[in-house]
Amino acid sequence: MTICSTRWTTGILTIGALTASPLSGAMAVAPSATAAYTEQCNSNQVTSVGVTPGYSITRPAYQSGVDRTANCWMDYGSAGKGAEWLQFSLNSCYGFRLATDGVFGSATRSALASAQGQENITADGQYGTQSSQYLKFPRYREITGDRSGCESIN
Repeated sequence: MTICSTRWTTGILTIGALTASPLSGAMAVAPSATAAYTEQCNSNQVTSVGVTPGYSITRPAYQSGVDRTANCWMDYGSAGKGAEWLQFSLNSCYGFRLATDGVFGSATRSALASAQGQENITADGQYGTQSSQYLKFPRYREITGDRSGCESIN
């Protein structure tokens, strides 16, 4: 009995020491979910990469000066042209009736989570890499600019 309880106590002390050791020194902190992104989406970007030849899609993007990247994020409380384009896209491609006011509120979050679920990606109501790649966005014919349905880059 003494041997078993000694082993059990030693095991608990070992686990406690391993758990406490990272806390005693410098603490490693995981980067936030948005750390991998350039910035909050504030514009939109036209791309034909990954889209049916002869067509392009327009999706939310971050713009700084003349440079734009689709590597951006949005979440509840975000506001601006990126949120407005997301709302327009959700209305156009998924049939929602969101106000296109550029304010990422609870209705936009719910609609985004629903669209994410339809595309079988993480349905968290936050816009990021998966949403940028897998959600459908308005598609345009490159020669005429005519709207032609919706498409994702995947």
